[in-house]
Amino acid sequence: MKMKNITIMDIAKEAGVSKATVSRVLTDPQIVSKPTRDRILQLMDKYSYIPNRLARGLSGSPTNMIGIIIDELANFFFIEIAEGIDKILSPNNYSMQISSSRWIYKREIDLVRSLISNRVDDVLLAPVRPDSQSIEILKRSGIPFIVMNCIPDDDSVSYVACDNTKGGELAAEYINSCKQDQVILITGFDDQCMQDRVKGFNYKISPSIPVEHFKGVNTLEEGYALVPKLLSDCNLRGLQSTLFVTNDNVAIGIINRLYELELKIPEQVSIIGYDNIKLASLCRVPLTTISQSCGSMGTIAAKELLDMVNCNARKTCSHLIIPELLVRESSRLPLYR
Repeated sequence: MKMKNITIMDIAKEAGVSKATVSRVLTDPQIVSKPTRDRILQLMDKYSYIPNRLARGLSGSPTNMIGIIIDELANFFFIEIAEGIDKILSPNNYSMQISSSRWIYKREIDLVRSLISNRVDDVLLAPVRPDSQSIEILKRSGIPFIVMNCIPDDDSVSYVACDNTKGGELAAEYINSCKQDQVILITGFDDQCMQDRVKGFNYKISPSIPVEHFKGVNTLEEGYALVPKLLSDCNLRGLQSTLFVTNDNVAIGIINRLYELELKIPEQVSIIGYDNIKLASLCRVPLTTISQSCGSMGTIAAKELLDMVNCNARKTCSHLIIPELLVRESSRLPLYR
């Protein structure tokens, strides 16, 4: 025999209260007396009652659902951002609806429109570009939102991002202090973050150091597959080389292949990554990298969003995380210390 789905009216009737009182327990429990609140919560637990979020959204009540759009689910960087967000949202009884744009601009816009249609309370967005139409759509919707991992062109929009120009400068300054025959720059998706890293790197790298640039290397697998080309085109076995890889995932793929081919790291090939994902310190040769505090980016964005909601204010917050160079075994030590 099929069991009946328990509704909010069933809970209200058995508890001897109105439907509005049950609804208040779900949305503003502090305004319901403790004995009444406990009685309602016990009944919800008894019947495994799950509130209908869509119905709550349609009625104008908060759904406690935050929509999150990131660029890439397979990228450890974005996974760690999501973990940072969850550390803040879960204790505050919020749920996350996470989607990936897969670096496709139109898909990002469609996902934003879908979140608005689904009545999420708030949105955290990592846009493909700083002038994304998604930002304007969210502004018109009136839904509180914060941009992550990008500095939007619109200075009225709140954001949390890393100072990627400074990060590129840190990598170049470190490379300038080390001995090498050549430097190889390896970049991935041509987004704002990557452009700023390259800009900072080019600004600080010594003009006396030759730099070879490989573009469009986006994933760990592509980094792994790039190594034979580096060996043939750049003579990694014959020249003492330093690789600045603007993405830890790609850098780890390169390390794995070099290790298999028995090239000495860092004696023959020195490698510097970017992001400081957790795996960076645990790979076969622990990776020197530029840390931009992935988890902190998520926690700061979530805290600011909740503050925006709880204070019922739309103040603009601008958080620029200062990067840090973390030296590990994958890179040579500077000549002068």
